[in-house]
Amino acid sequence: MADEQRSAQDLVRFLRGRGVSTTEIAAELHRSPRMVRKILNGETSGALYRSTLEELATTGRTSSVPPRRRLKSGGLVPVRAKAGSKEKTVVPEDPGGKYTSSRQGGAMQTSTTYMAEGGRQIELRLPKGKTAKGRSLADAEIVKQIRNAAKGQARDSQKKVRATLTFANGRVMEVNTYNASTMLQRVNEAGGSALDWLRTESKNRYLNLDVDRESITGVVLTVTSEAKTPEYEQNKNSGRTRRTRALSPAEQRRAAEKQRLADERRRRGGRRS
Repeated sequence: MADEQRSAQDLVRFLRGRGVSTTEIAAELHRSPRMVRKILNGETSGALYRSTLEELATTGRTSSVPPRRRLKSGGLVPVRAKAGSKEKTVVPEDPGGKYTSSRQGGAMQTSTTYMAEGGRQIELRLPKGKTAKGRSLADAEIVKQIRNAAKGQARDSQKKVRATLTFANGRVMEVNTYNASTMLQRVNEAGGSALDWLRTESKNRYLNLDVDRESITGVVLTVTSEAKTPEYEQNKNSGRTRRTRALSPAEQRRAAEKQRLADERRRRGGRRS
C-alpha cells in the first residue's frame, strides 16, 4: 500500500510493528497514549495526526506537531482531565506547528505570488534584530497588504487573509484566518503594528511559545476571495463586525487576574470610606 494511502490506523500498526511503543508515538504527537490506542482500535479516524504519523513512519522522526481541534468560535476543544483532577475536562495548550531547518534572519525581502480569482500569497523575510530597520519596513508592508485586501472587497465577496509565521527558532505556525477588514481593525486596535498584533495572537494561541524571546523572522499572507455568507451580512447589519472569539487559556488567566486586582482595589476603597 502506498504511503499516501495509509490511514492513521495503518501507520500506527506499522510503527508498532517496528517496535515503537504506544507511549513513544503519543509523545511524538503531543497527545495521550489513550488517543493512540483509540486510533489503533478504530475508535477514531485519527485523520488530524496522519501526516505526522506518516513522517514518523517514513523518516523515523517528526518535524511537525498536529494542531488541536478548535470550536467554531476559535477556542480549543476541551479534553478529558487527568485522573484525580477536580475538573472533568480542561482546555489544553496548542503545541501545533512545525520546524524548518532554513536559516532565519537576514535582510528584509518580500515577494508576491499571484493566484487564480484574485488570490495572492505575499512572503516576507525579516531580520532577527528587534530594532533592525528591516523590521519596521516589513511591518509597514504587512499593514499595506492587509489594507489592500480590505479595499479589494466587493458587494458580494470578501477577502480572507491567513497569516503563517516563522520564528527565529525555526518554528512555523498559522494564525487564524480573518476577514481582511477585521484583521485590519484588530491591527489598528493593537496600535497599528501588525507584528505586535501577530505576536499577541501567537502568544494567545500557543501558550508554550515564548514570543518575547523568539522574534518573528518570516510572514506569509495568503489572500483569497470568498462569497459573503448570510451570517456575514446578518452580523454586519446588526452592527457586529466580527465573530465572538472564545478566550484562550492565557487570556482567561489574565482576565481572572485583572478581575482579582479590581476587586481588591474596590475592597480597599470601601475600608477607607
